[in-house]
Amino acid sequence: MLNPQERSRAFNFALKMQDIFSYVVGLSIIWSIYALIFTQIELIFISKVLLTLISVGFGTLTPLIDFNESHATNPLWTGHARFHLVWQVNAMIITALLSIVLLWFFYSVTNHLIAILLNYLWIFSFYATVFGLKLFDGELNDINGVPPVFINILGRKYEIDRNIQAITGSLVVISYASALFLSNIYLT
Repeated sequence: MLNPQERSRAFNFALKMQDIFSYVVGLSIIWSIYALIFTQIELIFISKVLLTLISVGFGTLTPLIDFNESHATNPLWTGHARFHLVWQVNAMIITALLSIVLLWFFYSVTNHLIAILLNYLWIFSFYATVFGLKLFDGELNDINGVPPVFINILGRKYEIDRNIQAITGSLVVISYASALFLSNIYLT
């Protein structure tokens, strides 16, 4: 559904929230670099904030995007496919909540590592599925699904699937947060 007028208000809202969240993540990266250079904020704290941000994205943006006519109520999907999608999104929400609880309410180095691994679980599962698309005749998107994003790089316009954009961005942030965490572990 490339035409916004053909989409529900909830679907358009979800796409807008995804765009806003991208800016929030970008600002958090800028904040983290500032914190590293100009403050005494601990690496562990910065890592926790970044992991929390990605967990919030997994736990809120995914259901916003997927619980509408592009996915869970997509009339072109079979009921069983929709069942599996809702199951997957619910698992993602629970994983996100668990990560946040481990990071902020039951903090330990081990729980921090578990939160990192839980977030990487979704990233690696996504890429394993992308690389296996031909095995099950899958596609990244349907004709009435989520529209791509367009990015200008050095004057050239590129079309990127929103899933690829979001998961790759999450991979970068989680890897950065993991590097901060591991640096703190090995530097102390």
